[in-house]
Amino acid sequence: MSSAADATATFYQNLQSSRLLTDAQLRELWGWLAYAKPDLQGMAKEVNRRGWLTPYQIREIVKGRGAALKVASRYVLLDILGEGGMGRVYKVHDTRMGRNVALKVIRKEKLSHAIAIDRFLQEIRALSAMDHPNVVKVYDAEEVGGHHFYVMELIDGTDLTKIVRDNGPMGIPAACDAIRQAAMGLQHAYERGLVHRDIKPSNIIVPRNGSAVKLVDLGLARLMEQPGGEEANRITQEGFVIGTPDFLAPEQARNPMAVDIRADIYALGGTLYYILTGKVPFDGVTPTEKLLKHCTDPPPGLLLQRVDAPVQIEQIIHWCMAKRAEDRPQTPEQLVVALLPFCPAPAVGAGAFVPASGGYPTAPRPYPVPAAPMYAPPVYAPPGMPPAPPDPNRSSQIFKLPPQATDDDPIRKRAEGGFPVAALLVGLGALFVATVLGIAVYRVVVGSDPTPPDAFTNTQGMKMVRLEGGTFRMGSPDDEPGRPADGREGPVREVAIRGPFLMSETEVTNSQFLKVVGTNQSQAAKQVNSAGPLPVDAATWDEANEFCRKLTEKEKGQTWARKDWAYRLPTEAEWEYAARAGTDTPFACGDHATFRTQAAYTLNGTDPLERVSDDPAEPVKPLQFAQEARKTEPNKFGLYDMNGNVAEWCNDWYKPGAYKDAPRDNPTGPADGDKRVIRGGSFRDPASGVRSAARDGKRPSERLVYVGFRVVYAPVLK
Repeated sequence: MSSAADATATFYQNLQSSRLLTDAQLRELWGWLAYAKPDLQGMAKEVNRRGWLTPYQIREIVKGRGAALKVASRYVLLDILGEGGMGRVYKVHDTRMGRNVALKVIRKEKLSHAIAIDRFLQEIRALSAMDHPNVVKVYDAEEVGGHHFYVMELIDGTDLTKIVRDNGPMGIPAACDAIRQAAMGLQHAYERGLVHRDIKPSNIIVPRNGSAVKLVDLGLARLMEQPGGEEANRITQEGFVIGTPDFLAPEQARNPMAVDIRADIYALGGTLYYILTGKVPFDGVTPTEKLLKHCTDPPPGLLLQRVDAPVQIEQIIHWCMAKRAEDRPQTPEQLVVALLPFCPAPAVGAGAFVPASGGYPTAPRPYPVPAAPMYAPPVYAPPGMPPAPPDPNRSSQIFKLPPQATDDDPIRKRAEGGFPVAALLVGLGALFVATVLGIAVYRVVVGSDPTPPDAFTNTQGMKMVRLEGGTFRMGSPDDEPGRPADGREGPVREVAIRGPFLMSETEVTNSQFLKVVGTNQSQAAKQVNSAGPLPVDAATWDEANEFCRKLTEKEKGQTWARKDWAYRLPTEAEWEYAARAGTDTPFACGDHATFRTQAAYTLNGTDPLERVSDDPAEPVKPLQFAQEARKTEPNKFGLYDMNGNVAEWCNDWYKPGAYKDAPRDNPTGPADGDKRVIRGGSFRDPASGVRSAARDGKRPSERLVYVGFRVVYAPVLK
C-alpha cells in the first residue's frame, strides 16, 4: 500500500514541477486524492477524465519528463503525431495565441552545418510568406537547446498514402480533385520561386471536415542535401534519398537540387497513378533500381489497372511523367485545367480557386497568375477533342541520350565519338536492354566488387556468418498458434533474398558496442554487473545505425572489406530469411521451442508453443533480463538467439500491412513511417511472441531495455 501511495505522491510532485496545472487545479486534485486514495493508474485516469492533461502528457510526467513538455515557454506538447526521416511532429498548444498547432522538430543530423541551418531558416521564411488554402501555413521557427523546430497549421486529416492503404484506390473524381488542389498549391509556390522536391502521397493531406487539401513539407527536402563538397549532389546521403524514389523525376535523379517545378509535376503524375491503383509507378528491389526505371521505362498504363478510368486520365499521367521536362505541363496551372473536367464541382472554401484560362468557371483569386498558354502534350488532347494516336515509337525513348547530360558524361562522349549506337540498337536492341538493366541491377544489389567475402571474424571479435540467399515463405499462416489477430504477419508470400551477404552470429554485445561507440546505456549490464557477453540493450535505432557506421569506418582496409559494402541493420526480409534457416515452422527448431535451451523467453504455463527442458539441472525461472550470447542452440545457418533474448532492430519502417504489397525480390519495407521494425521477440515475451514471424514496431528514438540488434555486412542499400 505504501508503494502505491509513494507512486501517487511522486506523480503529484511531478505535476507540480511541470507547471501544466493551475494552483486551483492542484488544490482540487489534492482534495480528491485525500478522499479517494487512488493508485497511480486511478489518479492518471482522473486527471485525463477532467480534461486537464492528455495521455501523452501523463506518460511523460510519470517518467519525470514533465518539464520537457513546454517548449520555448509558449508551446505545450499535447501528443506525438508522427515521425519520419526529417524529424518528429507533435500536436502542441500555443499558449500565446490560444490555438493548437503542429510543431516539427528537425533531426539534429539534418542541421549539423551552419550552411544547413541558414538554408533551413531561409526556407521557413519563404514558407511563412505563403498564403494559400492548399498549402499548410507556417507560423514560426525557433531553436531551443540545439534543437531546431518550426510551427505550422494543425490539420485534422489523413494523408493520401494512408487513405489508399486503409480503403484501397480512390474514385476517379476524388483522386483527380485531390491532385488538382495539390497542383493549385504548387502553382502558388511556383509563382514565388519555390519548388517542393518531395511530392508524394504522404505529403498531401485530406482534412476530415472536407475543407481544402493541403500540401506539407514544401521545400524542406533541401535539408537532405549535404552542404558543400564533391558529394553534395549524390542521390543517396547516409542511406536516404533526396526526394522519394517512387515519385522522383529523371532529372532529379541526376541532380537532386538543380530542378524546377516540372519535377514536382512529374511527381504529381506518379501520385495520381498511385491513388488510382494503389501501386507505385515503377517497382524495384532497391531505390536505385526504381530510379533507373524512372529514367528509362515509359510511364505505366492506367487502363489495365482501372477499366473505369477515362482514357484522358491515363494520357494526363503520361503527360506529367514524360521523361523530358519540356514535354510535361510547364506549370501546375496547366495540370489544373486538364483535371477540372474529371473533378466534382468544387465547394466554396475547399480549394475552389480555379485558373482563369481554359474557359472554365472562375472565382476571385488572392494572387496574380501570369498568363501561360496551355501546353499541347504529345498524347493528351484537351477535353472534347479526340485523343491523338499513341506514338508508335515511344519505346525508343529508352535509348535516347538525356539532353541534360554534362560535358564529362561518358555516355555522351561515346556518342559524340562515333560509337555505333544506332547499329547496335537495330541489330541487338533486346540484348542491349537486357544487358544494361542486368548490369545496373547487379551493381545495385551485389555491389561493384565481384568477390563477396567468405565468413570472417572482424576486429571486434564478431563472427560473421555467410548466407547465400534464396527463396522462403515470409510471414505466418492464419492457423499458426500465437499469430496476432491484427494480420501484421500476413499474408504469407514467397520472397527471394539475393545473396550472398553476412550476418553476425550473435546479437551485438555490450563490450562490442562500448568499444565502437564509446558509450553504453545497457540496463541489464548494470543489474548483473557483467557488460561483456550480454547482448546490448536500450540502444535506440539511431544508435544502432551509428554503431554500423563507425564499425564500417574502423574496418576499412581489412582483407574482407569490399567496395560498396558496409555494416548495416538487416532488412526485415533478410532477418526472417536468416531466422527461418530453411524452415516453415514457427521456430527454426520446429513447432515448439525449449525454454532457455532453444530460445530465451518467459514461461507463462499456458502458451502452447513453450516447452520446458527435461534436464533437472536446468532450473525453470522466468527471465528478468537477457542471457549471455551463445547460451541457446544455433539454427541451421549457425546463428544464435534469432528467437527471443533481446528483440532486434531492423532497417525497415514498420506498418501492420507491409506484407500485402511488398515486392517479391529483396523487399525493403515502406518508404516512410513513424516506427521502425523490431523482430524476434525478447526475454519478456512468451514463446508465441518469439516465433520467426513475430514482428512489431517501435519509434526509432525509443530506448527499450528489451531491444538490441545484430548487423549484416552487405551491399549498401541505395
